[in-house]
Amino acid sequence: MARRRAAGFTYVALLLGVALLGSSLAWLGQSWQLASQREAERQLLFAGRQIRQALLSYQRSGPAFGQLPYRLDELLDDSRGVSVRRHLRRIYPDPVGDGQPWALITDEAGRVLGVHSRSRRQPLKRAGFASGEEEFEAAGSYADWRFAVRHAAMREDEAGAPPSRDQRHRYRPGAHPPTAAVAPDDDRDIGKP
Repeated sequence: MARRRAAGFTYVALLLGVALLGSSLAWLGQSWQLASQREAERQLLFAGRQIRQALLSYQRSGPAFGQLPYRLDELLDDSRGVSVRRHLRRIYPDPVGDGQPWALITDEAGRVLGVHSRSRRQPLKRAGFASGEEEFEAAGSYADWRFAVRHAAMREDEAGAPPSRDQRHRYRPGAHPPTAAVAPDDDRDIGKP
């Protein structure tokens, strides 16, 4: 009889162990899923910011200031100027889009203003976004995280006129400000002490 009680105790202990193991694995699976989603969010923010930065670089360079590309591929190989310029090393895939390509944000002419994910999943991140991304805090899905440039990135002066050629020059990445030229009626005599 003592042997039957011991066998029953072992059976109950084994069932309890299996139940604990199952609940631990379920908790571990949920934790892994949350960690995976947080990592995908970080990758989405990185990729979206890189594409937005490349669009800004494209917009501020080239012969036609303020012009945007018709396709994302144009960011990889911009031949509008004298030399080829690469604003983006590669088109990053949408990490939360389940293999779908980016949804493009375009203007009336079909030029790319930005991108956003096609995913309708609800984001975990609700605060702590970079400057200019405050609207992400109220997003209902990843599709609401829009990485775009302003349509008219050319700054206007106080009079409302678009910037002059010299003003545009200083907004190009890596450009040096124009130097002041000596006026022909300058009184200074350069050759005399």
